[in-house]
Amino acid sequence: MKKIINNILYRFKEDSLAKRTELVGRTISYKELKEIKTCLVFYTAGEEPQAGIEILKKKMPGVKFVKLCFVPAGIEVTESDNLVVFRYEELGFGGKIQNERLYKELSKEYDLLVDFTAVSNVMTQFVLNNSKAHCIVGMKREGAVGEIIIDGVNNQQELAIKLTALLAAINRF
Repeated sequence: MKKIINNILYRFKEDSLAKRTELVGRTISYKELKEIKTCLVFYTAGEEPQAGIEILKKKMPGVKFVKLCFVPAGIEVTESDNLVVFRYEELGFGGKIQNERLYKELSKEYDLLVDFTAVSNVMTQFVLNNSKAHCIVGMKREGAVGEIIIDGVNNQQELAIKLTALLAAINRF
């Protein structure tokens, strides 16, 4: 019975969050690979995007990476200096996420946000819609949000390889 009540409450909170989700005013710009200085990498815990992140770090030296991790129920992740963690449990009534560090990171202007999430849900949509990143990149999937959507990739490593090749080909305009 408790599980049923919790599921109903989560659905109510998610519905409230979905109603509050609106695109944030942000400046969209496409930078070539050597001009990128900051990057926010967004993923869901359990997907283990380490290989993709390592490819990005290798191909983009000198870029400051900050990782943002959504943690579904039942998975434990420890927060660190360059890893911001947010959970379903932080979703309050009225659709307000109670994580000040998440809001702080979303309000920063990053040159690039790389969306490594494989599945779209209300929490991931909130992050993508409220980020002030100048360019959002992700895989082609249902509910994908971003300026650059890369098709034909099945995992984070393929996304990182195609993304760095694409950014290397962009000329400033």
